[in-house]
Amino acid sequence: MKWSLALLPAALYGQCAQCFRTASAQQAAGMRALNQGILILLILVLAMLAGIAWLAYRRRDA
Repeated sequence: MKWSLALLPAALYGQCAQCFRTASAQQAAGMRALNQGILILLILVLAMLAGIAWLAYRRRDA
């Protein structure tokens, strides 16, 4: 557990500088599209995680 906390700052600051500059240079419409794309990807990942958790819950006694 301690080693994962030690790697946390490196993971947070490991973003690509080009991606950061491109996102910060967007106009309002581009920023809105970027935010919507992030939300769509997040919803898909959370749906898959919920499905796996539901399957694990259903099969916990098997």
